[in-house]
Amino acid sequence: MLSLDSEIQYLRGIGPRRSQLFAKLGIKIVEDFLTFFPAQYQDRTKITSIRDIYKKLQGCIFVKVGKSCERQLSQGLSVLDIEIFDDTSMTYARFFRKNNPYSNIDVFATIRKAFEVGKFAYIYGDAKLERSGRFISVNDYEIVHNKVDKPLLFNKIIPVYSATEGLNQKFIRETVKTIVESSCMLYPDISNLIPRFHNIPALQSSIAIQKIHYPNTLEDAENARRSFALQEFFVLECALSLSRNNLTKNPKIQKYEIRRTLLPTFKNNLKFEFTRDQKKAINDIFADMQNIYPMNRMLMGDVGSGKTVVALSAVLLAVENGYQTMIVAPTEILAEQHYLTMSNMLEDLDVKIVLATSSTLKKKSEREKILAGFAKGDIKIAVGTHALIEDRVKFKNLSLIIVDEQHRFGVMQKFAALDKAKSPDILMMTATPIPRALAMTVYGEMDMTTITQLPPGRTPVKTYSSNEQVAYTDTIKELKNGNQAYVVYPLIDESDKLALKSAVDESEKLSQTWFKDFKVGLLHGKMQPSEKNKIMRNFKNKEFNVLIATTVIEVGIDVPDATIMIIQHAERFGLSALHQLRGRIGRSSKQSYVYLIGSFNNEAAQKRLSIMTSTSNGFKIAEEDLKMRGPGELMGTAQHGFPKFKAGDLIKDADIIEFTKNHASEIVGNDPNLSKNENIVLKNLISKYFLHKTNLINVG
Repeated sequence: MLSLDSEIQYLRGIGPRRSQLFAKLGIKIVEDFLTFFPAQYQDRTKITSIRDIYKKLQGCIFVKVGKSCERQLSQGLSVLDIEIFDDTSMTYARFFRKNNPYSNIDVFATIRKAFEVGKFAYIYGDAKLERSGRFISVNDYEIVHNKVDKPLLFNKIIPVYSATEGLNQKFIRETVKTIVESSCMLYPDISNLIPRFHNIPALQSSIAIQKIHYPNTLEDAENARRSFALQEFFVLECALSLSRNNLTKNPKIQKYEIRRTLLPTFKNNLKFEFTRDQKKAINDIFADMQNIYPMNRMLMGDVGSGKTVVALSAVLLAVENGYQTMIVAPTEILAEQHYLTMSNMLEDLDVKIVLATSSTLKKKSEREKILAGFAKGDIKIAVGTHALIEDRVKFKNLSLIIVDEQHRFGVMQKFAALDKAKSPDILMMTATPIPRALAMTVYGEMDMTTITQLPPGRTPVKTYSSNEQVAYTDTIKELKNGNQAYVVYPLIDESDKLALKSAVDESEKLSQTWFKDFKVGLLHGKMQPSEKNKIMRNFKNKEFNVLIATTVIEVGIDVPDATIMIIQHAERFGLSALHQLRGRIGRSSKQSYVYLIGSFNNEAAQKRLSIMTSTSNGFKIAEEDLKMRGPGELMGTAQHGFPKFKAGDLIKDADIIEFTKNHASEIVGNDPNLSKNENIVLKNLISKYFLHKTNLINVG
């Protein structure tokens, strides 16, 4: 008996060979076919004329068939041109064929037989205007005998599916249609649990599936997609809500009181006032830490927004209550940056802080001393990399774990960090702004605080598209005024294949040309950690005027006198990377500048350039990056264990996500175990998709 979990290789017409091809498209069982939604649609409801299709460049025409002519364009490619006419004009319908000497199948013979002179044809295709003439490149066609015959595949919306070699659109459409008609009623439905939202129709899942595959109009398709997305996101948000409940089932061991010993001194020592957002963030975190259940909060803030001082306030609340804290960063440079910054801020306080990385733990004597300090509880603040989560590192009374740039850590690394304490309070931090829709899905079980304000006195960085002459001339002016500069390259060594300038080669050239009167340093990812740290310290201490670097400087480097950055081959960088690089300058009240140099000769590169030069708002940039690249590449969402959304769209459906998040909280709040009869189907769906993933969700 057919079920949603039936393997497709046993279905009629598929078999083992085709099932392997469908597996490339992510289709292994019957359910996968039902939710293998069209990648796009062809609107064949409007028939245009030959004359007008050359204005629209794509569409449907109804024509009379004339003579055909076959010719070979090259050794591997032939074309078949067929004369076609309507009342407005004449053109050619063109078909292409790869010449295969080992095949006996003549594709053109089948087409010539269908396109008999005098018959009529509906054609969907692309209008081409080339030097050799104009023609219609045929995507699909249907032959009829006369003008009154009704077509089967025209005058309607036709789904277009993702395909792979060996599976054409016709076979995919026929297979999907057969399975949708026979099996869509098997798909579980929870539409009765979700209130009506705006103008989204409350469709049962089986009806939504049918309408997505076979809509009468494009509006029908979008309405059905949104209806199915509503159910998809609702299941996810209920899973996240259950996950959040599991986190708060067991009260934590540690208790905090604001003792007003370390914190007032710390605040008085600061040379600035907290911003409104920083104050709110500290209040949110302190409230969580004083709650009886463990904190699980995400602190988001754009580059330079002052997250470190907020985190340090939480650290001191733990320390003044006798507990230890751990701050974990993804790289040694970022860990050392935190260590140096925090050490300076804690200068007048009697608090022991230690840097623990592979480098600092290398010497046996130093390693034993640090590990003993952790185990005895003498060292209150541990700042480090993944070295901190190794088995040999034991803490006496660790209560607070802070993970910075957390999306750079794997899930299992986060598990290892959490195992260092019995019921730790967890604060995740990121300087990569996450659009709200993505944050509510990937981090839906976490409380969230966002810092959008920059500290007072900061001047927004000006960004320009430029050429080398202007960029380097302006850079020398800045250097002569006592400021410093970065020049960033995407590669370390010269690459003949990509023909890009590299950091190593260009540092030598620039030292002898533009920057011959200045001291030039070089920093890249292949250097040893100790060497990187030494170079950054020297740059911060102004022993170098110019630092030639790769994206190793993307996070965690704070040099107030660096006021100018040149990014070479800027078209090779994504939006988020460009924004993170830009965040390395503008760290003081001085006006700072970024010059983007590159070949912005395609649409995507031009769009990135336009966004970078028009805004410095990290959240706006992240939103645009999400549109251009997708959430998987932007945030590494695959490691969070979520299934890919079949109909849901993180950009289009932000309103749905927020709505389902709120409603899911109500459902789970009223029925914490989802044991009521009306919630059984929902519970089964969560179990099916998330049973083995809720622990992964808990660690972000």
